[in-house]
Amino acid sequence: MTNEHRERLAAYLRDAADRLGVTIEGKTVHGLYDRTIAAPVSGPAWLRLTTEQPRWAAEDTMWDGIATATGEPFAGIPMPQHLRSDVWTDDGLVVRADLLTYVGQQAISTGLVLDRDVDLGDRWWQALHTGLEPLQRITTTKRVGADPREESFRNHFLASFGAKIDPERVEMAMSHGDLHFGNLTAPELIILDWENWGWAPTGYDAAHLLCSAILQPSVAARVQAEFADVLDTYSGAVAVLTAASKYLHHVESGEFPDVAIPIRRCAEAAIRDRLTA
Repeated sequence: MTNEHRERLAAYLRDAADRLGVTIEGKTVHGLYDRTIAAPVSGPAWLRLTTEQPRWAAEDTMWDGIATATGEPFAGIPMPQHLRSDVWTDDGLVVRADLLTYVGQQAISTGLVLDRDVDLGDRWWQALHTGLEPLQRITTTKRVGADPREESFRNHFLASFGAKIDPERVEMAMSHGDLHFGNLTAPELIILDWENWGWAPTGYDAAHLLCSAILQPSVAARVQAEFADVLDTYSGAVAVLTAASKYLHHVESGEFPDVAIPIRRCAEAAIRDRLTA
């Protein structure tokens, strides 16, 4: 993105702070592709802002994911609490600001792909299992994180991996939708960034985490072992293809080129072991 775009986001962030009655108190952070901007603010709290074309700023999409990941269904999940939001329009864009409780723990990774080996320990992994369990209480939302039963996904799997899936065999479950090591903290677990929560193939969060760890074999092996109950299924294999497709899309856009080969090998293993077995 251009400096002009960043400057515009920064101006919107200052406007959002005024609208929500807080003061920016730390360094701003830009999200991937400069789609978002965020900063610590008085409270302490965390202020996150994004913009979108009006046709994409709709309910039950990633647009309002953070604001809707709240209330009783999410009780028991270690996550930032949504405090309030403000939405306005400016120069043909819809601007959204979400104020969240501040998280002092550091994210395990600085981005989508884990770039160092980490030993998180048994208690951390158990906390992750426990933290994700309440998602299964959510059964009525229309939100969809990723649905590989759709024709566009199935065509992509066939073109990219030579894999034909049976949509009737794909089970769906509620997911965080963007579970990578940049959205998880340690040593205390907090699960960040609930923008993409919704229905996805069973095992999608585990598959996404597996792709995030793909450059760290010991961590990837731990993910595989921890979530074998969902990954070693037909739906889990489809979930791996779904997550792999997302990561390879980033590669096509010039991001994370080192993951291309191991991600493809991971997808091929899922096809060989669980789709064609």
